[in-house]
Amino acid sequence: MVRVLLCCTLLGVLVSGQISDLRYTETSNDNLAEAIQFLREFDREAAEMCNRVANAEWRYSTNGTEFNKRRMREQQNLASKLECISWRRAVSFDSSRIVDTSIRRQLGRIVQQGRCGLGDGKYAELQHVLSLLKDNYNGAKVCPFRRIGTDPGTDLGTFSSAAGSYPSSNYVSSYTGYCDLKISPDLTRIMETSRSEPELRYYWIAWREKTGPPVKNTFMRYLNLANQAAEQHGFQDAGEQMRSVYEDGNFFFTVNGLQPLYKQLFTYVRRGLIRHYGEHLIRRDGPIPAHLLGNMWAQNWRHLIDLIKPGPPETPDVSGEMVRQGYTPMKIFQTAEEFFTSIGLSPMAPEFWRNSVLQKPTDGSGQQCSASAWDFCNKVDFRIKQCTQVTLDDFIGTHHEMTHIQYYMQYASQPFLYREGPNPAFHEALANAITLSVGGPAHLQKIGLLNSPVTVTNGNTMVNIEYLLNLALDKLPFMAFSLALEKWRWYVFEKGPVGMNARWWELRLRYQGIIPPTGRGFEHFDAGAKYHVISDQDYIKYFVATVLQFQIYSELCQAAQHYGPLHTCDIYRSREAGRILSDVMQQGASLSSAQLIKLLTRGKSSRLSVEPLLEFFRPLEAWLEVQNHDEPTLQTAPGQSLSAVV
Repeated sequence: MVRVLLCCTLLGVLVSGQISDLRYTETSNDNLAEAIQFLREFDREAAEMCNRVANAEWRYSTNGTEFNKRRMREQQNLASKLECISWRRAVSFDSSRIVDTSIRRQLGRIVQQGRCGLGDGKYAELQHVLSLLKDNYNGAKVCPFRRIGTDPGTDLGTFSSAAGSYPSSNYVSSYTGYCDLKISPDLTRIMETSRSEPELRYYWIAWREKTGPPVKNTFMRYLNLANQAAEQHGFQDAGEQMRSVYEDGNFFFTVNGLQPLYKQLFTYVRRGLIRHYGEHLIRRDGPIPAHLLGNMWAQNWRHLIDLIKPGPPETPDVSGEMVRQGYTPMKIFQTAEEFFTSIGLSPMAPEFWRNSVLQKPTDGSGQQCSASAWDFCNKVDFRIKQCTQVTLDDFIGTHHEMTHIQYYMQYASQPFLYREGPNPAFHEALANAITLSVGGPAHLQKIGLLNSPVTVTNGNTMVNIEYLLNLALDKLPFMAFSLALEKWRWYVFEKGPVGMNARWWELRLRYQGIIPPTGRGFEHFDAGAKYHVISDQDYIKYFVATVLQFQIYSELCQAAQHYGPLHTCDIYRSREAGRILSDVMQQGASLSSAQLIKLLTRGKSSRLSVEPLLEFFRPLEAWLEVQNHDEPTLQTAPGQSLSAVV
């Protein structure tokens, strides 16, 4: 038997502070009328609470004062209480005996996720544990590579031993007055731009010292509590609960054919790194040390392009051309809006232009600059916050964020529980499918930002190859990293934390072909250097979204009657492509992932397919094979397990 909340206005009780006065009674309920009434109340009250939280989070993100932070936490705590009250009510209904599929689906979306089954005490403890994990990460700072103080000329790299170790954390922490480098933007920029191996190694190790070991025991408590919650929600462990949002067990299927493409890219990157760093650091037939790949987690390799591709780039400077043509942040957003109206979608509402923040304020308000799209849950207020620069990256990023806004607008008429994608991957997949169109040479040429010939029959001019190479460096390592991260997390949820650091590097080698730059032992917690791990955030969505974005893009290109190589497609001004995009977006989460893919493909398939991704990169793969013809292969092949998602 389960408990029913005898309460009619949940939000009113929350706001009045009368949480302790709520009363529950044991019953089992299959009454459709009561379920409909509950969902009607939930729809109104959850949307109102969502609006309150969004407003509080917006104020803090645009003006990061302590006062705004406290107000934000207050609203988030109220939202958590409403979530648990709603969960307790939803689990009281016997969904198996409710014949209305939409009612059953909505109840399932409330019941399935969350951690409310823990009970109030352990739920509060879990929130506290997660707060400790996130606070340690967000507060982590490391010392500069070069000593500052009595001997400013000494390079910390000279202290390394033959085994590759660096000064202990005690030595580093003796410079606390200067240890103020944070992951963003400081360490991120250094890992992207530095070409000094000792410097890269130092920061790679220093970041992991600050983020992993201090919270290792706290993370173990998180694992225990998350598993307890999952069991209360009917799952074997928290990994199974995380995967359940994808609904269909067959949604994860064998992705065949990625390994050859990844191996070619890996081999080409390794050759370029050997050319710069030498064979004393990287074997010609071996894995790549993780600190040399242009990213703190080796998840994105696009910042290596200057090292791995001999000679100057042949792609014209699009960012410079934008400046010459008088682009401003506002013009970038107007251009993005015009792209969507050209395919028949709606323009941005007046509220968007009035409330969005499109460039960094000059009033010193402490705004966070990471680009984000916001839904204020009232069906009219949608915003973007972005410190826009006149660059190609921000041009593409603006279209990405505006796709999220279009998605919010399209499914706004759905019940609150359906105002999202059917699984966590769909929002990113749709946004990235649009960027495949607007970021390609064909579109840039069409709107006058690129004058080089790009749409030749075979699509393999050097401009095209450089475009494909940049995208491959961005997307393929990220897929492998995403899979390694989640395989590791699912493993520790199922098997426990014993040997978890060794398991982390085993999976990084298996999926990415990389190794740590120095010895790592059981005392380390290197997965904890990634925010999504310690903050309890799903990551397999990025793998799924990468596969799905090419599938969406391919279908839109077919609707636009594109002929030629897939990567030269541009859906700009195609009303038929826009119609399909709108049809998919309007459904929100009212359909399952499989049903939505069937709608997207016009009945041809209901499953993910990697074939469009392989077709997109086929010219690059052929080019890489020529470049790598005399290169040895890695003995432990990177990407060898990309053929098995689960």
